[in-house]
Amino acid sequence: MELRTRFYVFYSAKRLIHSNRAIYKAILKYGYSNFKLEILEYCDKNKILVREQYYIDLLKPEYNILIKAGSSYDYKHTQETLNKFKARITSEETRANLSKSAKGRVLSEEARAKISVTRKGIKLSEVTRGKLSAISTKTHGLAVLVSNSKTGEIREYLTLSEAALVLDVSRTTIKNNIKSGKILKDKYIIKLKNKT
Repeated sequence: MELRTRFYVFYSAKRLIHSNRAIYKAILKYGYSNFKLEILEYCDKNKILVREQYYIDLLKPEYNILIKAGSSYDYKHTQETLNKFKARITSEETRANLSKSAKGRVLSEEARAKISVTRKGIKLSEVTRGKLSAISTKTHGLAVLVSNSKTGEIREYLTLSEAALVLDVSRTTIKNNIKSGKILKDKYIIKLKNKT
């Protein structure tokens, strides 16, 4: 954070009152007179993080929650904070703004690979999977209708993958079956919803 901004923050009563940061709480509790801001060293701009890291390691400052200069890497939130994140309710306006800001964003292959690695092993609830599936279908999915020729029952699936999962076959099998028009497993007739 730029020094001028940091001064503004430390002397902004509104910011101090509404923040949960330890340093802000301490300033409010003990008063400004019990704190001092000192310049420990002057250095080139390109060496700021190296020198900051040196002083973090040397002094182990009580109110500095980060252990790596310029980065929140390796910082572990408390369980209380994690619970607050989980309980947080996002307004429709905020959701709309987040959605709007993400539209048209193109991620590099490197960014996609990093996201893929961090998401490995995450299990989504059925509700979340349903919502994601509906969004995907709305933007670029292919909804299908599966007719059971023996019972006459017709079921709709939002995507080829969803139909494949229920029918215990691969997505490719569903796709090929739609193209060929053949009956699957001697009873299922599968068609794209918008082409029936």
